[in-house]
Amino acid sequence: MRKYWTVFWVNWQNALQYRGPTFISVLGNILRIGVLLYLWNAIYQSEGRLGDYSLPDLITYYLLQLIISSAVLSYASWEIVDQIREGTFSSFLIRPVNYLHYWFTLNLSWKVFEGLMVALGVGLLSFILIDYISIPSRPSTYLFFFLSLLLGMVLAFEFDFAIALLAFWLVQANAFKYMLQYIVFFFAGALLPLDLFPKAIEAIANVLPFRYLAFFPSQIFLEKEAHPVTGLMGALAWSVGLYLFLRFVLNRGIKRYEAVGH
Repeated sequence: MRKYWTVFWVNWQNALQYRGPTFISVLGNILRIGVLLYLWNAIYQSEGRLGDYSLPDLITYYLLQLIISSAVLSYASWEIVDQIREGTFSSFLIRPVNYLHYWFTLNLSWKVFEGLMVALGVGLLSFILIDYISIPSRPSTYLFFFLSLLLGMVLAFEFDFAIALLAFWLVQANAFKYMLQYIVFFFAGALLPLDLFPKAIEAIANVLPFRYLAFFPSQIFLEKEAHPVTGLMGALAWSVGLYLFLRFVLNRGIKRYEAVGH
């Protein structure tokens, strides 16, 4: 455990070196969400209400997406694919660390750092939009929301890591990575609440685990999730199952990597 804490701390120090670019990235996301909110406000002026969402519900939903996209969604696969493809993965074969745990720790360090940065931005936006934000009425909602964010972060990393492992078998894994990541974000509800999609797409999204990344935490915060405990147990079951699957696939990938002779 101590070596992973060291990895976390060293990466945290590296993240501080890049706080300027991170701040610019967060600012870009805030501007993107600001444009979306402006568009939705124009739509609500004529529609009044969209599905089960009032204007404050939708504004809150997109502010939550700002937090989730920075603190939950993982992009670690970019570097993992390069390490496997370029052969620098070889150095990890002799290090006393588990590759899966190592990258989870690195990702966790980045997510905590980015989460704190974006929390400042969302705090400022919330202060400006305070009259248009849906605040939970039950104290338990905050606990369920926090747990859903943690499980969402674990699941997001596991899906991203699974995509990266394609590099053991595919030379051009990046092409599949783009496609799969967009599919994950789409069915996660990162672009639009899933219950605003056509019923057929919503039905597909409800049986996939990607909803736990963005849509499920947002529904908890908006107190639209009827059974949060059941949902949390479902997310936990998916995260444990995926962890075991990733360990199996990683071991198979390492055997293939050694056989090819990188």
